[in-house]
Amino acid sequence: MAGDGGLSGVQVDEDEGKDTSKDKDKDKDKDKEGHLKDSALVDRSVLSNPAPQQELELKLGQEVELEQELEQEVELELEQELEQELEQELEQEPQLEQELEQELELVLVRHGHTQWNKERRYLGSTDLPLLPEARQQLSALSDQPALGGEFWRVYCSDLLRCRETLAAVAPHLERQAIYDSRLRELDFGVWEGCNYEQLKDNRHYRSWIDHPELVTPPEGEAWEQFEARVDDFWDQLEQELEQELEHTSINGGMPWLETSEPGGVQPAVVPAAVVPPAEVSPVPISAMAVPPVPISSSAVPLAPDSPPNPPPPRVLIVTHGGIIRLLLARLTEGVTFYTAAAPAPGEVTVLNLRKDEGAWRMIPCEV
Repeated sequence: MAGDGGLSGVQVDEDEGKDTSKDKDKDKDKDKEGHLKDSALVDRSVLSNPAPQQELELKLGQEVELEQELEQEVELELEQELEQELEQELEQEPQLEQELEQELELVLVRHGHTQWNKERRYLGSTDLPLLPEARQQLSALSDQPALGGEFWRVYCSDLLRCRETLAAVAPHLERQAIYDSRLRELDFGVWEGCNYEQLKDNRHYRSWIDHPELVTPPEGEAWEQFEARVDDFWDQLEQELEQELEHTSINGGMPWLETSEPGGVQPAVVPAAVVPPAEVSPVPISAMAVPPVPISSSAVPLAPDSPPNPPPPRVLIVTHGGIIRLLLARLTEGVTFYTAAAPAPGEVTVLNLRKDEGAWRMIPCEV
């Protein structure tokens, strides 16, 4: 009996265990059903209340519209900037064209013969007059077309031989002449008045002949300073011309055609105190070991295709052979001081120039 009771107890425990697991399974099933019901309720609540989704879509649409408006504003600003830049370029184009089309007629006159010229002596800073016969010869040149008409500026070396030359070839221009010491000939120092035969055995002189840019005559001028004073003169002339052309483009008219009329530009003198005397090394002209090579473009007529209206301003410079040679070297491509031809005393040289990319160039002559 006891054994049966023990077995039945075990059996009862097993059954109870089975019953407990069944209850747990039922509880799980109930939990699943409850979870599914809750999920269904949540889904139905979302479907029945779509407002949050619409608000989100509305916000997204507003952001897209704002981005599009910003892009349009940026594009509009870029277009306006491009239009402004284009307008500025169009405004600058006429000014650039005017700069490229600047022209100048430069008339260079070397002074007439002096006694030292006749004797082939070095004549630089020594102030000698013209020979009497030279004045007569120069007076015969006064009817040259190059010396006729009006000039915007008239410059003359302040040395006597140049002043007398101007008076002989263009007496009507004396009143407006500007006498400038920067246009003096080179100072040959102690060699002034000497000729080649007297100096040819001098070693210092021979070195100067070979390298005038490195060697300076005793008590004379250095080449560097010679170039500096001539360049200073030309730079000033160029600045005044640019100012005049700018004024003309704004107000109209051609003032260089009115300077010789009564009441025009009065004669002026640039004193040596204002323009320091050149301390420039003179380069031998009449006694160079190798004669200078003449250039065919030293007298170039105005090209036929040059604009006839308005005519270019004209500048007359009465000066010395060394100054003319240096100006030719500065203004003629491929020409140096040593290859530029020194004009004969009393010779007239006409240069027709055009400014191109900031530099003056010779206007080519049609053949």
